Amino acid sequence: MATSATGRLLALVGLAVMLAAFAGCGGGEPDALEGASISTGRWGHTATLLEDGRVLVVGGQESPSGKLATAEIYDPAADAWSSAGSMSVARGVGHRATRLSDGRVLVTGDSDEAIAEIYDPSNGQWSQAGVMIEPRNAATSTLMADGRVMVTGGGDATKAGQDPLASTEIFDPATGEWTAAGDLLNENYAHGAVLLQDSRVLIAGADLSEIYDSETDTWAAAGEPLRERTGGYPVVLLSDGRVMVPGGEFKQRRRAGADPIRNVELYDPTTEAWTRVADMNDARTRHAAVLLNNGNVLLVATRELQMYNPSTDMWASAGKMSQERGTYYTATVLQDGRVLLVGGQEEDDGGRLTGVSVVEIYDPANFQEG
Repeated sequence: MATSATGRLLALVGLAVMLAAFAGCGGGEPDALEGASISTGRWGHTATLLEDGRVLVVGGQESPSGKLATAEIYDPAADAWSSAGSMSVARGVGHRATRLSDGRVLVTGDSDEAIAEIYDPSNGQWSQAGVMIEPRNAATSTLMADGRVMVTGGGDATKAGQDPLASTEIFDPATGEWTAAGDLLNENYAHGAVLLQDSRVLIAGADLSEIYDSETDTWAAAGEPLRERTGGYPVVLLSDGRVMVPGGEFKQRRRAGADPIRNVELYDPTTEAWTRVADMNDARTRHAAVLLNNGNVLLVATRELQMYNPSTDMWASAGKMSQERGTYYTATVLQDGRVLLVGGQEEDDGGRLTGVSVVEIYDPANFQEG
């Protein structure tokens, strides 16, 4: 009996050591390294990887009332920023940017007049891309397999209010025209969307997920997530075709504020089922998550960096950033596999909210799993 108990104790100790080694390893806390600062600190911007490896940063806010029309481009080879001109309208939190098949970038949302714009990296010029059917904020914008762009839901972006929308519309770069598409089954605001490997579009909503079939122009239910999320969650398409939704927040009725959650779920398009996987190390909301070149997922939250391995279903600490970033920052995977971290919120000496100008770069090659 004593021998059996001792054996179980040693096994438990060994397991604890193994788990601790994985959770604590990260190549000696491989922190993000500071790069060249962006000229205008901002949050709520968009960051788009261009075909030539540079990153286009558009709009955002430098203060709670200060929306930006300016854009900047980061060149990783030179570690330098340059101006990318200005849009015709300022766009703050809630606009979207999508790289088109021809390398140009479509920018939509957060415009009372529903104006859409396109940036052309080949000549550095902005041009109008028509007027959307609905003025939207916090919608999704997804490049479809045929080169068109699907924009779904969001909130009414007029000065009248923020009523959630069920309508969708499609932009055709070949014609420059917007056309109405099938309505969502539910109104969705601040949701997520990805293009699945079978060319359908998945919407991960707060209460119900939906899938769009472009051949029939219809939406179908894609199952109900196990944990209700009212916002603040990223959506990541994994290498194997499953879709990951980590964290977010849950706002209870009759209660101010929202509670961040640790839950992580995966959606499998082949089985049309949601499953819960390992929780994050900490509850997170309004964070960023990106798929790395090796198939792992890097999660960025304020200063903390966490790494998720889908093959082992385990999370590990991946170091820290030097800069507190609050919310509404961006993480962009560069062509060489490093991750560019831009923007966020901080308070100045007078306690006023301002945009972060410090830029950091994280190199996943420094991370070593135990």
